[in-house]
Amino acid sequence: MKKRRVTMKDVAEKAGVSTATVSYVLNYSNTERISHETRLKVFEAANELNYIPNIEAKSLSGKKSYMVGVIINKKENCRKSKVYQYYDLADEMRIILNDMGYDMFLVSAEEIEQGAALGLRRALDAVFIVDMEEEIFRKLASQFYVPAIFIDGYVSDPLFCKILVNGEELLDKAEEQLGKDFYVVMEDCFNNNLLKSVKKRIDDQNIFIHKKGNSLPEFLQTHRQQKGLVIGEILGMQAESYVDNRNLCVVVQSDMDLMLLPDTKILVVSNKEKARKAIEVMRKLLRVDGKQEDPEPVHEIVYVDIH
Repeated sequence: MKKRRVTMKDVAEKAGVSTATVSYVLNYSNTERISHETRLKVFEAANELNYIPNIEAKSLSGKKSYMVGVIINKKENCRKSKVYQYYDLADEMRIILNDMGYDMFLVSAEEIEQGAALGLRRALDAVFIVDMEEEIFRKLASQFYVPAIFIDGYVSDPLFCKILVNGEELLDKAEEQLGKDFYVVMEDCFNNNLLKSVKKRIDDQNIFIHKKGNSLPEFLQTHRQQKGLVIGEILGMQAESYVDNRNLCVVVQSDMDLMLLPDTKILVVSNKEKARKAIEVMRKLLRVDGKQEDPEPVHEIVYVDIH
């Protein structure tokens, strides 16, 4: 028996919202104000049900589908603080891409591996890959014949462009705020460049990786008298509950609508700028402006500014 196609109604029931809300979220509509929490529930429900929109018809009428994919490495034990960063970045990308006439579809690496998004592979103009280790990338690479751009992840192949945070610069700026002696709290990520920079300058006992089996309260309890760099606003909010926030410097995605205490120090690595730089690389690779003469150079690594 042929398996029934998952519909928006199924996603709505799973997420506990209306079908209209699912439509607004998955079509990235700007006409309705929908909270981050609701968006997160809808995205998670769509991913769990392997919901895939019928997008292939869009690509039949011309050479371009005007659809790009954003693939994230979201595993079962992925922390919600990290998931929040994924969707905030995806939303910034969606705004820029929509202005360019592109649609965007967000999918997990696990779905691609399992073949659940087979139709999606044939309908993309470009792929953005967020926080993925090289081993999984190698498994997926042969399935895409379009430009692949890495964000917050590193693959040792100059063919692929990477949008990264400069770890050395980040630590230098943290040192300006905190002094030379501080600990680091960060997500479990596959950006080897960032982790290498941290490990080169910070002792292992002063590095906390936010993953299953590691206790953030326990780590902070043993570092109460020290100053700390926390990479991620949600992690920063958690840290504020256990230590004096005046001893913290938190790396945030935007300096607008901050959820941190007013006197917590911040460094801004803007998701808006990260999205803009990634899409600018895509524009150059696809030459979407139609200019063929004197093409702009495309750099293998593009660093995001730190403020």
